[in-house]
Order: sequence, then C-alpha cells, then structure tokens
Amino acid sequence: MPKARRRPAHSAERFEDMALPDELIGVLADQGLERAFEIQSAILPDALAGRDVLARAETGSGKTLAFTLAMTARFRGRKVHRKRPLGIVLVPTRELAVQVVDTIHPFARAVGVKAQLVAGGMNIEKQADAVARGVGIIVATPGRLIDLAERGALQLDLVESTVIDEADHMADLGFLPDVRDILAAIPMGTQKMLFSATLDGQVEDIVDTFLVDPVSHETTPVSAAVTTMDHHVLAIEPSAKRSVTAQLGAREGRTLMFTRTQLGAERVAQELLEVGVRAAALHGNKQQGLRINVLAGFREGAYPVLVATDVAARGLHIDDVTMVVHVDPSDDLKEYVHRSGRTARAGATGVVVTLALPHQVNKTRGIVSDAGVEAAWADVASADDPALDRLGGQDPSGEPAEDPALVKYKGAPRKLDINRTSGADARRAEERRANEERRASWEEEPEGPAQGGRGGARGGRGGRGAAPSRGGAARGGAARGGGRGGRGGRSETAGAERSRPSSSRPAGGRRGQRTADSSERDAASRDPRGRGGSGKGGGGFTGGKGDQGSRGRSGGKGAKGGPGGKGAKGGPRSGTSSRSPRRGGGR
Repeated sequence: MPKARRRPAHSAERFEDMALPDELIGVLADQGLERAFEIQSAILPDALAGRDVLARAETGSGKTLAFTLAMTARFRGRKVHRKRPLGIVLVPTRELAVQVVDTIHPFARAVGVKAQLVAGGMNIEKQADAVARGVGIIVATPGRLIDLAERGALQLDLVESTVIDEADHMADLGFLPDVRDILAAIPMGTQKMLFSATLDGQVEDIVDTFLVDPVSHETTPVSAAVTTMDHHVLAIEPSAKRSVTAQLGAREGRTLMFTRTQLGAERVAQELLEVGVRAAALHGNKQQGLRINVLAGFREGAYPVLVATDVAARGLHIDDVTMVVHVDPSDDLKEYVHRSGRTARAGATGVVVTLALPHQVNKTRGIVSDAGVEAAWADVASADDPALDRLGGQDPSGEPAEDPALVKYKGAPRKLDINRTSGADARRAEERRANEERRASWEEEPEGPAQGGRGGARGGRGGRGAAPSRGGAARGGAARGGGRGGRGGRSETAGAERSRPSSSRPAGGRRGQRTADSSERDAASRDPRGRGGSGKGGGGFTGGKGDQGSRGRSGGKGAKGGPGGKGAKGGPRSGTSSRSPRRGGGR
C-alpha cells in the first residue's frame, strides 16, 4: 500500500466560501465562527469528498470541528436504520467523548441527524435503547462500543465514515486491539479519518491495514512552541512545593494543574481548599457523573482551579484557561505538549509553569528542550520568591473554602447524587495528616523493651497473646489484629518467654490489646478446661488461624507464622518450663 500523500498547508478561508450546507453555515455564524482554522481548510475538501485522511496539528487547532463539519454535511437529510449508524467517532476517554458529542449536537440537529454518546461509566441500557431507535453518528469509547455490538444492540455494516480521534493516545492506552476489532467489522473501502496532535509509528499498522490511499495533512511540527504561550520552570525546594502551588492557585484567572497520580490530584485539591483556594479534582477513579459535574463547574467559571491527572490532558477544550501548572513534571515530550496545550488555544495567550524538585530538574530540562521552547528558569526556595510575583502568584486567604465538587452544575446528569461524594476527599486528607503526626512521633519516641515473637516485626495491632492454662496454647497476636504498625503479639506465660527484639513501630497496639484481652476472657468462659481456641493472627501480614491447643497436646503457632509469632513456651504453674508433652504449652 502506498504511503500517505502529503498536501501543503492551506491558508485560512471563510466557511461560507466552502462547500458546506447552508444549515451548517448558519450554526457556525450563531457560534461566531467565520473563518476556518488552517487544519479545517486543509482537511474539509478531502473529507467532504470521502477520502481517507491523516491529520496532524497542534492541540487546540480545531480538529474536532473539522470532522464534525465533514460528517454532518455528508449525512445531511439521510435516513437512519435501527441499530445501524452512519458514522462512528472513536475517542480514548469519556471526558473527550462528552466534549466531542457536545460539539456535534448543534450541527447534527441542523441537518436532521441524531448524535449519541456511547461511553463507559454510564447506563448501558439507555445507550442501547437510543441506538436501537436509530442514530446517525455515534461518539464512543472503544470498550463500550464493543460491549453494545456483542449484545446485538449495534451493527456496523452500514457505517460510511469512521473517525479515530487522538489516535496515538489510543495506542498509549492499549486500545489499539479494540480499535482493530471495530475497524475490521466496518466495511472496507469506507472513509476512515485519523486525527491527533502527534502521529507516529504506533498507528502505522492501523494506517497500512485499514486506510486506502490516505491524504496526510500536517500544519505544524510536533512541539509545544506556540508563539502565544510562555514557559517557566521553577526549581523548588520540597518544603516550598505546597505553598508555591497555593500561590499559583490563588492568582487571578482560570488555572489547570496536573499531577501524576489520582491520589496526588485529590491531595493537591484538598490542600488548596484548606488555604482558601476553591479547587476540585478530576481523575479516572471518580464516578462518571461526578467527573462531568466537576468539568461543567470549571467550564462555567464556578471555581478557578481544576487539579487533574492526564485524563484531562488530551483533547479537552476549556475556554480561558490562562495557566497550566505541571505540579508533577511530565514524564515525556508528548505528555508535556498535551498538558501545555490546554492553554493558549485558538490564538489566545497562556502561561505554562513546571514545578521541578531537585531530582527532577535534569529530566525537566531535557523535555523542555525537546519541546522546542525557551523556558524561563528560576530557583525558588520559598513562596516569597519574586519569580512568583512575576507569574501573578498571590497569598491565599488562609480560610478554608467550600468544596466546589459538592455543588451540582448545569450540564451534570439529572440524577447525580453529590451527597455520595466528599469531593476532594476530606477523610483521606485527615488520615494523611494523622499519619504524618504518627511518623513524627515514631522518630522521636525511643525504642521500648523487646516485644513480639518471631514475625512480630511487622505485626498489626495484635495485642497480648492468650495466657495458656493447663495444656493451653500460647498464641501471639490473638483475636483480630488491626492495621500496620502495631505491636506483634506478646504471649504471657508463667514460663520463660521465647522472644527476640521486634523492629516494629511502637504504636497502635492499645486497641488490639483490649480486643485480645476481651477474647481471652470470652475463651476462658466458654472452655473451662482451658483449651486455647482458634484465633486469627495479628493484622497487616497476618498469620492464619492458630491451631487449637488441647489438653495434653502442644498448642500450635500461627498457620502462616504471622505477626503474632510463635507463642512462648507455657510451663507448669511454678513458673519453670517443662518438656512434658501433657503439660507443656506448644511452641
């Protein structure tokens, strides 16, 4: 198959001079759009003619509107069959799917075509019912589209135009096998269009297998060198990161912050709320309705800061984001380009700030250099540094702010129950602070006497082992042990203790002791002969159930040698140890 043919970039032209239906021209006028962006001028002639297209352009350049106009113009006034759409748009994330279908809706309605969102995290029965009634264009994530097809709720034999948006991101997320399955079910020779800010070798196999004589359009090189975007790198000390983040969040304007992990996004959002900056977290672990609600609130300007993982880095368009902050620096060039592209979109101005800790400076320097930008560097030791003033940073109020995630915004699902969420998780933030206090106390508190049997070094709140009565089993960490960090169970016997110093942290054992003591009393009341009952080993890395001790038999150690450790030798009442098989407590 021949490689994709390249055509030169086109200059922007007026939409009314293009071969578009009057209905679409009217919608564009209502939205204040008169001239096409460069990528739209380049793509539309080939797309309207039914050609296969590869398009690469900088993020925010108008790719979504380009294929929206092409598909709606092509399907204008067409009859739609039940379960058989005419067009499919595949996107990697649910957020991007919501944004794309919102873009398509007004144009589809203008030409008498229905568009339907099909994505995970939403009611599949409602989606299946909508498709069964007949829709012209489906905007879908690959997994949910396959689910509907396997249910028999969707057939792809009449699809005439297929769009794969953010094709390279599909590859990064491992969706290419699903994409291949979907394309294989669509008739060969129908129109295929691939759109992305970057097109590299990962999608070449898809292109060679499913596209026929594609035309390639590239309007800009792959870089973050947008002329209206200023780049800054702040080399900060770890102790200053929280306060620097708060100052950037308190600035005037809308700010989008990126973290590496979901827990990081929740933590940063909570820290901003604590100092008076209204912020909400967005990541893949949130219920879909809550994610839509958070995005709706940020879009309408209800709060100024959104803290997100890379789920928001690809394709999402939010107006008037004036600053992007890489709270955790990007891991590679693509990530930096896509994150940064959330600002300075469609000719607007924007600022990109990266916070680099000492061990991240060298990697950040390389990524910024590969992105083809000239970044202003500054060493920041505290939040009083003048570099923050130049970026518009301000001192936050210091008064805790209302969590914006607990408000329902226009555009959120009608049945959204915001009472089931705590937004930026206050409980986890409280646990985080409590854990920090515990760690501080562990560093200050001297080690106590030797505790715990073998395996007690990582025992849970196992408390005291049960004291063996006549023939009873000495058990370390009896009763249900608690979480990490507690004492390994300490067996009390009249005989000698067989223990060694424990390296476990000297905290968290009291509740376990109370539980164990209560268990001992219950066991004694149930078994007057003093047989040791079975009990679960201490928490954390627990041992299994202890073997039952019996009269005249050795009590067992934990089945898995859990944190309770081996019980000490139980001896006769005189306090001396005995090897008698009838009187001795088990090892």
